Amino acid sequence: MINTQISLLDPVHESLQEVEALLTAQVDVNRSSLERALSRLIGAGGKRIRPRITLLTGSLLGADHKTLLFLGASIEMLHTASLIHDDLIDGALLRRGMETLNTHWSPAASVLVGDLAFTRSSQLILGTASLPVIGMFNETMDRMVEGEITQFAKTQGATTRAEYYDWIKAKTASMFELAAGAAARLSPVDEDVINVARTFGYEIGMAFQIMDDILDFTGEQTTLGKPVGNDLRQRTITLPALIYLETHPDDPDLYTLINRSPIDESNIDRLIVDIRRSEAIDQSLAIADDFLRDALEALGYLPQAPERQALAKIAISLVEMRFSSVGSIIRKYKGEMKHE
Repeated sequence: MINTQISLLDPVHESLQEVEALLTAQVDVNRSSLERALSRLIGAGGKRIRPRITLLTGSLLGADHKTLLFLGASIEMLHTASLIHDDLIDGALLRRGMETLNTHWSPAASVLVGDLAFTRSSQLILGTASLPVIGMFNETMDRMVEGEITQFAKTQGATTRAEYYDWIKAKTASMFELAAGAAARLSPVDEDVINVARTFGYEIGMAFQIMDDILDFTGEQTTLGKPVGNDLRQRTITLPALIYLETHPDDPDLYTLINRSPIDESNIDRLIVDIRRSEAIDQSLAIADDFLRDALEALGYLPQAPERQALAKIAISLVEMRFSSVGSIIRKYKGEMKHE
């Protein structure tokens, strides 16, 4: 989770409680067991990173408070829906150490809970009463679904960085871009400022996903709540594996996984160890660093205020909390923020 200090310093801490109330109000636990399941997922909380970014960006740029609440709640509900469907597609029984719906429900029931969350997110976005923002929301949903369909339909995993970047743009970065960009769209600012906000969201979304993919190799099962190298075991080829492939093009086990062919678990274990020992992790960290640097550079074009500083802290925290030695960019911006 984002550390407690950052949460307490967040200028929109109280607004997040209002977002929670909006999310809770979308589900009638007395109507069906499926709605109770969705209610439990919502009540389990989480970092609420996306609505936090929405609230901070909109507050910084002068957006209407009530409208921002609907936007933040709709994005968080969309995120919840995507996680339910992701877990179903992956067959995951655990997420961050907690049981997923797959543990107790049939695939059909899990699909319905996910569909319910998607429906509620669409209802919430209507509360913004902004056609441009509703259009951005629908575009993001389309990108996410299209990205997953493309990934699912492919006969093999990604073999180039370009393929990987396209996938995580759709899967993760698009929602961060929506969180910041739609909040700016609701504000009395020009297109240049909106584009800066969208760039900020996109860049931290890319950094966030890359760090998550690094953590899949470098973390421990007790912390991850799933086996180390789970992406690779699921035949999902992420950046560390792609960078390893560039320097080890003759590794037969990696090509077996790329082609989604049967392979012995011991061979996967060997491959995970080799990737961890290679330069692929450090090179992936450097790339995440670059995305973070670009995000903070974009943020520098927005007005100086406590909200901007909070956004910078969140951006850094998204990367730092996933790996302790992220690089010089974090130390650089931490030093600069101390003097603001």
